[in-house]
Amino acid sequence: MKMFLPADFKLPAMPQVARECLVYLYNPNADTGVLAKSLSRDIAISASILKLANSSLFLLGRGSPTSDLKTAISRIGHDNLRQIMVLQALESTFVFKDSLSFEFNSFIRHCSFVSLLCSNFAKKIAPDFVSEVQMAGLMHDVGLALTASLFNENFTQMAKHCLENQIDFATTESQMGLEPHSKLGFRALDSWEIPEKVKTLIAFHDTRNMDLRKELPVETNKLIDILILSDILAHSYGFGFKDYKRDTKIEMSMLKRMELTPDTVKEVVKNALETESAIQPS
Repeated sequence: MKMFLPADFKLPAMPQVARECLVYLYNPNADTGVLAKSLSRDIAISASILKLANSSLFLLGRGSPTSDLKTAISRIGHDNLRQIMVLQALESTFVFKDSLSFEFNSFIRHCSFVSLLCSNFAKKIAPDFVSEVQMAGLMHDVGLALTASLFNENFTQMAKHCLENQIDFATTESQMGLEPHSKLGFRALDSWEIPEKVKTLIAFHDTRNMDLRKELPVETNKLIDILILSDILAHSYGFGFKDYKRDTKIEMSMLKRMELTPDTVKEVVKNALETESAIQPS
């Protein structure tokens, strides 16, 4: 199996403000005032928070627009704050040329929408693990971004193979004898001190075959199902890459295993669609 990155590769450090705030957010008793003070040092993140807090999603019935960061953080909640910070971290860390179907803006929108779906599904069926599956949704394709950033010529060949054969990246990696981007992301995220559970979800986000996941705990498999379902839905609703083909069939056995009905799935998608446009950076 070919490995684009050395075994000991480490991502560049996560932007300091995002890193500090994520530490605060993993504390259930995080002080909003401390968060606001830290976030105020980053103009881009502050602007995104205020934009979302003053959007129709959060302003209706909650008073007038605000320019106070502490008020804005309280208004949007920690899940949306985490979403904004990780998106900013991804945009700051990865820079790559668009390769055929794989465009940077599409990559960010895809990760964002997958994460929104993950959060909403988790609130219904795994409420104790919302932050973990949300983070996994945001970072599930970090392996692809790494390859596109550091090995753009090789990545372009992968993208070409996908388009010519009308297959997805995971299948392409298998056919070309490459390290799966899911495993690559798992390896690389060590330097960002991402919780082990989040990295495990990322490592298995393309693994639908339950036989390959039989050694994992039941709760972990539930979270992987959430991530897989969210990834499928994101592609089926157009949050993917131009001309990119992948299987978007949702197996009823998965929904049954997750104790989800088609109506619940539609409700989650509707809520994510309503949030998506407001949460994107200006």
